[in-house]
Amino acid sequence: MSDERPLTDRQERFVIEYLATANGAEAARRAGYSEHTAKEMAWENLTKPYVRKAIDQKRSQLMADTEDKVAWLVERLTAEATDGDNNDSTRVRALEVLGKIHGAFAPEKTEVTTYSASFLADLDLDDTEPDLPPMEIPSENNDLQH
Repeated sequence: MSDERPLTDRQERFVIEYLATANGAEAARRAGYSEHTAKEMAWENLTKPYVRKAIDQKRSQLMADTEDKVAWLVERLTAEATDGDNNDSTRVRALEVLGKIHGAFAPEKTEVTTYSASFLADLDLDDTEPDLPPMEIPSENNDLQH
């Protein structure tokens, strides 16, 4: 089979879905292949050199697009941060976002709380409770006059 063979519409959808899910069977289902044959069709598509080449080319294109977008964003944020016509809060916010992009800040710490609990079924009914001093129960009749 040639590496230059054109993809069918379904194979093109499979390439896109495979890059989105990284799961061959799921990509095949989303591309319109039968639920019953999705796994086999995924394997078949992934073993075809021209489909693999299309996946690699599309992945490279997506990565280049992402890199271009990030470069544009950094350029715009740098311009905002250094523009003397902007107010201080705009420049500080642009610098803050640039710092986050470049990893200048430590990740935010989150507090994790765990609870240890028992179920009533786990309680041992044979355990005796510790001896507690007797409680005085006030008599309601003490205030009554005879």
